[in-house]
Amino acid sequence: MDSIFRKFRSSPSSSTGTGSGDTNGTSLHASKPVTLYLIRLSPPCRAVWLYLAQNKIPYALVDIDPAAPVDSDGRRPELPSSLRHQDVPILVDGEVTVFEGPAIIRYLSTRYTNYKGYGITVAERMMVESLIAWAHNDLHRIVGYRCAYPQVFEEFQLQPEPANEALIETGIKQLSKYLERLEKRYLASAKFLCGDSLTFADSVVATVILQSEWLGFSLRLWPRVVDWLERVSRQECWDEVHKNHVAFISELRAGILYPTLDKIAK
Repeated sequence: MDSIFRKFRSSPSSSTGTGSGDTNGTSLHASKPVTLYLIRLSPPCRAVWLYLAQNKIPYALVDIDPAAPVDSDGRRPELPSSLRHQDVPILVDGEVTVFEGPAIIRYLSTRYTNYKGYGITVAERMMVESLIAWAHNDLHRIVGYRCAYPQVFEEFQLQPEPANEALIETGIKQLSKYLERLEKRYLASAKFLCGDSLTFADSVVATVILQSEWLGFSLRLWPRVVDWLERVSRQECWDEVHKNHVAFISELRAGILYPTLDKIAK
């Protein structure tokens, strides 16, 4: 697995973000770039990166290799020893350290953008925050940890193999229920999850749902969801942030990494 993780990291991996377009934009509030520690195949990490890029908050990316060995205290080599938390995404802004995707996005929206992407009214903002929390917690738990990751990464797989297959099958059933909810409740009469205007809730939920592509999972039974994903993917910075995800999917589909990928997905 080590070579897989390292292959889909940007090069070079550094806190400066130079050489690969990782330092972006300007801000009236930021005197120097914030630092985002991330894994580019991770939906929560990509969501935070997208918010930074779209709002032109100066930032530097530091890639974390999850396959790299940790020290005796469980610390990752790419993370400063002063950081108590070791799971990405982690944002460092001067003396402020924030971890977990929803908390980071909320911090950025309050510190730098005046809740840009959260709607206008309190009701709209609370709906956006609720959907972001749902996507990060429940939806990602199903799409990622019960569907995609047990199929691809050994560390998430159950043994024996039939137990892992049962885990993925259960995850797909739950994912189908969530897609049905989006199709019939959220998108039945609206273009986006919170109405006819794009909010950052759409970006976060869509980013998580994209992990189902690791399974070769088809969304054709939910045409409104398919159309909605297409609309969401047209926004600024989307292609750049999801570039590593797309490359990873291409190799999975080609059977380069996992020639027997379709064993369970069929």
